[in-house]
This record gives sequence, C-alpha cells and structure tokens, in this order.
Amino acid sequence: MRGKYRNIEISGSRNIDISKFSKGAVTLPVFLLITLIVFELAAAGIVVVNALNNSFFGERLAAEAWQAARAGAQDAVLLVIKKCPLSDCDPVSYTLSVGARSTAQVTIVRDPVSGKITVGSTGESFTRKKKIEVILGVDQESGQVKVQSFKEIAL
Repeated sequence: MRGKYRNIEISGSRNIDISKFSKGAVTLPVFLLITLIVFELAAAGIVVVNALNNSFFGERLAAEAWQAARAGAQDAVLLVIKKCPLSDCDPVSYTLSVGARSTAQVTIVRDPVSGKITVGSTGESFTRKKKIEVILGVDQESGQVKVQSFKEIAL
C-alpha cells in the first residue's frame, strides 16, 4: 500500500494508482446537490409569485366583471327609456362588449301583469362573473321609468 490509496495490479506487472481517478468522484454528487437546491428555490419562488399574482389579478378581474355588468345594466335602462316605456317590450337579449376582455350578457323582460321591467346583466371578465339585476317601474299613463331596485345578485 502507498499512502491512503491502494495500487491495483492489472494483468501482469503494470500497477495503476487509482488516486488520480478518484479525485473527481465527489464532484458530481456535490454539483447535482447544489443544482437540485437551486432548482428547488427557483420553483418555490415561482409558486409564491404565481399565487400572489393570481390573487391580485383575480381581484382585478372581479372588479372588471362587476363594471361590465353595471355597464350592461345601465345600457339596458337607457334602451328601455328610449324604446319601450309604454309599449309591450318584447324580451330582449344581447351581448355588450366592455373593454378589451370584458363582456356583459343583458336580458330585458317585462312582466305583463305588473308592468315592471326586469333587467339582468351578467358581466364576465376572463374567468370571473358578476350579475346585476335592475327592476324598473313604469308609469302606464306618463311612461315615466323609475328604478325600483339596482342590486348585485350572487351567482
């Protein structure tokens, strides 16, 4: 034996010192361990940033959906005032585009018995939805339209 390492004899009289081959044996596991730790920290950072981004983005989308629903309801109220306060308003459904990524699905329905008109507006922004319902009272003699209720409805 020489030093810490053994000499290995390979077929015949040639001796090979394995000390020069074993010096890099620890380098690969250490490199892999450091790489694994770096990737784990990066993945944890990405998950945390994504969670924070989704929560703030979700709030923003919910606000945009509510604004789209509100815009649809106000558009429908103006449509009722202009076109059908005294006449028999046929049920109407239409889509209103509000901004780049928001839409409002609007429905207008008149109750023939009470004469009240119900407006439903569902605002949608990407994955969030909000609904607003407006109940309008119409004076059958003068055609005056009064908002009796303007509220958000849970979906």
